[in-house]
Amino acid sequence: MNKTVPIVLWLVVLLFCSLIAYWTYVNRGSGPDGVVIIDQHGRPAEAQSGVAFADVKWEHLQSIPRFEFTNQEGNTFDSSEINGRPMVVSFFFAECPTICRDLNKQIQSLREQLNDPELMFCTISVDPEKDTPEVLKKYSADFDAVTDDWNFLTGPMYKVKELGSHAFNVSIDKFTHTDNILLVDRWGRYRDRFKWDDPDDTKRFLSVAKDVLAEQSPPFGRVVHTRNVMAGVIPPDLDNVPWIREFHLTDHDNQPFFSRELTGKVWIASFFFVDCPGICVEQNQYIAGLQTRMGDRPVEIVSISTNPGSDTPKRMKEYSRKFDADLSNWRFLTGDLKLVERTSAEYFKAYSSGGHHSTLLFVVDKWGNVRGQFDWREPAAEIALLDLVDSLNKEETPPAKFEKLSVSKTPENQKESAH
Repeated sequence: MNKTVPIVLWLVVLLFCSLIAYWTYVNRGSGPDGVVIIDQHGRPAEAQSGVAFADVKWEHLQSIPRFEFTNQEGNTFDSSEINGRPMVVSFFFAECPTICRDLNKQIQSLREQLNDPELMFCTISVDPEKDTPEVLKKYSADFDAVTDDWNFLTGPMYKVKELGSHAFNVSIDKFTHTDNILLVDRWGRYRDRFKWDDPDDTKRFLSVAKDVLAEQSPPFGRVVHTRNVMAGVIPPDLDNVPWIREFHLTDHDNQPFFSRELTGKVWIASFFFVDCPGICVEQNQYIAGLQTRMGDRPVEIVSISTNPGSDTPKRMKEYSRKFDADLSNWRFLTGDLKLVERTSAEYFKAYSSGGHHSTLLFVVDKWGNVRGQFDWREPAAEIALLDLVDSLNKEETPPAKFEKLSVSKTPENQKESAH
């Protein structure tokens, strides 16, 4: 009997298992498989989630939403209160005897090397039932952590998962949580992610963190080389997106439109559909006049179709001619109906469904926050809208907290019918 064949087969099996083990290793802490990476030109680029790098516009980096937990001193930590400071986020649990402790030793070393009190470190427990503030205080003392620049945080597990999975696109469970170090710049943008146990990546972290600390104004237009490969990604399945915080649609020139493209610009949004015989025409006539009256104010206008099945880019462009719209800064948008409805409800908190939609105008700031809503038929609305636009154009940093301005005698979910 020839013994060579079984030996060769075993070698093949061993090689195959080694490849699987290596692939699992390099992908630990990565986001969902099969994501489509979009480069700064809106084109798909091949990359493995969490491993490969992507070159994306700074504007395409997602904003991290405000979060609130309890720190090792038993005090509330509100991320909005450190707006304007870069932030390093990581996950751990106190009973973890090896990797978590080694991760925090590495963070301690990086903190000492950077030696910059502006940089805030946030280390979040994935075992909040056991990791009470008392436990965290004792644990954090091993790393000389003080809440001035290093907070060990605990809070409800659903909030921890929400932040990790939905904001940073990383795995969050007690025994399978990400061990990546996540960097947020002073403008609240998820800038990059780093492998704590990779010497080259820790050097890269120090370099990128120094760049982020040196920034004194938002780097609009800059292309960022990052392992945050979810930046600019079109979600493959909207059902897996818990809350719409940005949207991808198609404009009147049949070009992709990404709401993050408007980062750094103040913009006004509205809803319409081409076949609407009454209120939409009046509304768009008003917007055309407003576009003229705003003069040289740097403001973009976005009008979203609530009947995208019928409103093709070609139809919308023909429709725009009725209003002599200046299409250099007025976009008519169409796209997936489910996304339009969710964008309306979740991003703008307005009603939109086919022939029924809100007729309010929404003012959005440079950072993607809806800051005001106005009924264009109210005499006082335009003055208040323009005052808000002027105020928002002066903002240099994202607001810590804000109240949405409203000038309308109608409910927020005001509907107008096609009939």
